[in-house]
Amino acid sequence: MRRLYVPSQSLSRPGIDVVLGDLYTSSVDNREYTMQNDTFGSTPVQSPARILVVEDTSDVRDLCARLLRYNGYNVSVAENGRIALDMLCQEYYDLVLTDLHMPEMNGIELLQSLYQHQIDVDKLVFTAFAEVETAKQALKLGAFDYLAKPVDANNLERTVHKCLEMRRIRQEKERLSELVVMYQFSQVIAHSLDIETQVARIVEFLWQRFAPESLSLSLFYPEDEQVRLLIYKTRQNVPPRRYTLALNLKGNLHALAQAHMQLIGREIETNQQLPTIGTVLHSQDRPVGYLHLMRAAHQPAFDADEQKLLGVFASQIAASLDNARLYQELRLQNLETVAALAAAIDARDPYTHGHSEQVTQYAVRLAERLGLSAAQIELIRYAGLLHDIGKIGIRDHILLKSTHLSDEEFEIMQQHPLIGAHIIRNIRALRPALPIIEGHHEQVNGQGYPYGLTGTQISIETRILAIADAFDAMTSHRAYRAAMETEEALAILQRGKGQKWDGYLVDAFVAMIRAEGDHLRTKTGLCPVQEILVQPGERSVVG
Repeated sequence: MRRLYVPSQSLSRPGIDVVLGDLYTSSVDNREYTMQNDTFGSTPVQSPARILVVEDTSDVRDLCARLLRYNGYNVSVAENGRIALDMLCQEYYDLVLTDLHMPEMNGIELLQSLYQHQIDVDKLVFTAFAEVETAKQALKLGAFDYLAKPVDANNLERTVHKCLEMRRIRQEKERLSELVVMYQFSQVIAHSLDIETQVARIVEFLWQRFAPESLSLSLFYPEDEQVRLLIYKTRQNVPPRRYTLALNLKGNLHALAQAHMQLIGREIETNQQLPTIGTVLHSQDRPVGYLHLMRAAHQPAFDADEQKLLGVFASQIAASLDNARLYQELRLQNLETVAALAAAIDARDPYTHGHSEQVTQYAVRLAERLGLSAAQIELIRYAGLLHDIGKIGIRDHILLKSTHLSDEEFEIMQQHPLIGAHIIRNIRALRPALPIIEGHHEQVNGQGYPYGLTGTQISIETRILAIADAFDAMTSHRAYRAAMETEEALAILQRGKGQKWDGYLVDAFVAMIRAEGDHLRTKTGLCPVQEILVQPGERSVVG
């Protein structure tokens, strides 16, 4: 892993802006991280290895430098450990050759400093025969090997070559490991357009990979000019200050970072002490959100490799969440259109106003309680809103009749599921809902219409909608009768178990109504139309 202190440079690249330590920098010991060769998976440029020779004896120092330069290496020299440490903090080196006994800072102290500061450089030490125990101590501090004095040219060349070759192999393995991690992450977020699902997977992956003290993620909604906190996870379960904040972004990235920090109850500080990293998420050159991770004071700072890897993750997160947001927006628009169409159909009869919304509310909630998949619930949602669309083909003198229908009129009314299916069949995206629309008046005993299906010939989605439809019809006013009381309607459903309706689903529906009926009743004004247009996780942001 490459961990090298260098002078302040930006860590931005196309698609992301990394805002480090809340101030577009990351500070540890007042030194800032950056990275060379920061393109994952690319073939590194073959340049001479950079070697630093640290030796207080000028003859030995110069001899080693000349031998190594003769072999094609890029060599610098330092006369003691203090000078060497300053050079290592300013420039990148592949290998340090250091004597053990030097003034100001000896070799062991230099190795300890390199270890403490996590500077990624390989080490070799010079030692006299009597210093073998000290050399062993150097090996424990990460030295690759030691060279006995006086220095033998062939041994020096051979040991340096071996050390650098092992370094190259190690870096190739790390590069491959990074590619594997990035592939795994892309697979984690690639299989869903549901924001809640994506956020859960992102948090699980990043929490495991970076072990932060806290992690937060927000998304900017340009149509509402609002930043919404999608997740705020902390080890102490600290709640956020709020979940939404108005923001007129206009390309001000710092304003987005500030808004995010306000949501989680932290301000951007100029003297940030805790190890943090914040990333502005970009998609198609647009800021779309913000990701922030913070570690505890006792944890190590985010090193250059972690910063680089998180930057790559940020670009994937940005594209994925932005696509999910656009999909959600399009889906909501489609559902609103469908809901408006359903409301227009219901409005033909003042007694059925809001019927489709209410049936959908009941059916969707029952499906959720039963643990049906998101795809099944979505299907029920569309079918519920459109199940009576076929009534548009029924004449008003039948549809609005204030007395019971004659047999002939009832036969005509029984055509509305088929009429509805015929209308929907031409809309490709809604075709999966056709069996539910056609079958919402089927009965498990085969006495329903239009096809007389029985038992499991009727899909579970259709059986759920049939119960919701019957219950709302019974508890709503009609021109020819008053609405039934809730318990009376539930009793009729229970008497019809195994005959008209699926017994297991009836029991589940009855339990739901008794537990949540008041909240689910849209016609009381408790649940506006859009309440049925969002999935459960979209009703509120979970911290």
